[in-house]
Amino acid sequence: MSTAGQQLGIDIAHNLMLMTLFGILADMAQDPDGFRTDVKKALFDLADEYSLSGISPAMATEAREAAKLIIGAILQNPKPFQQNS
Repeated sequence: MSTAGQQLGIDIAHNLMLMTLFGILADMAQDPDGFRTDVKKALFDLADEYSLSGISPAMATEAREAAKLIIGAILQNPKPFQQNS
């Protein structure tokens, strides 16, 4: 069994790996921002439809919202760099 600190480290590592993976895939796409937007929408739809039988409706809603926060953070469209002249 892991401690709370270890679990947080595991969660951070998963998020960083997913951010890197989706960043690489988006960079390979013809339209990186469109790719991120399309994947984010598909994952949001899956989160809404994912079967969470056996848990309370309130907990299911909380889990879906938490999943969407993580997905949104991982698949955010980067802001363009501002060059100082």
